[in-house]
Amino acid sequence: MKFLVMGCGRIGAEVASLLWKQGNKVTVLEKEPEGFTRLPQEMRSENNTLIGDGMVEEDLIRAGIRDADVFVAVDVRDNCNALASQKAKHIFHVPQVICRIGDPAKQQIYLKLGLDAVSPTHVTTELILEAIRS
Repeated sequence: MKFLVMGCGRIGAEVASLLWKQGNKVTVLEKEPEGFTRLPQEMRSENNTLIGDGMVEEDLIRAGIRDADVFVAVDVRDNCNALASQKAKHIFHVPQVICRIGDPAKQQIYLKLGLDAVSPTHVTTELILEAIRS
């Protein structure tokens, strides 16, 4: 499968690395080149990285969004993830779009708009409560 991951912070790098190690074609789009240092050297040497902004349509096109099977928006900024995800879904018709939203209240809004929005805040809270109960 072809994945386009926007954002190469800790989450983006981990997601991209794991998908790549599973044999998928993964392109990582990141505004700050130093973010790519989180990726395995072998992955970086395959030219799977692109400096750019996922909110800019031209950058998404250069990154291969037209051929992507899955778009994953995991930038640290919720609004950037939401905007890029809406473009991926509604303009480029990517079959599956996953959007990281830190604010659980915003997550509910984006879910109602039809985005697959995941909130690490919500997930972490649930894991902590589960650990307390056990």
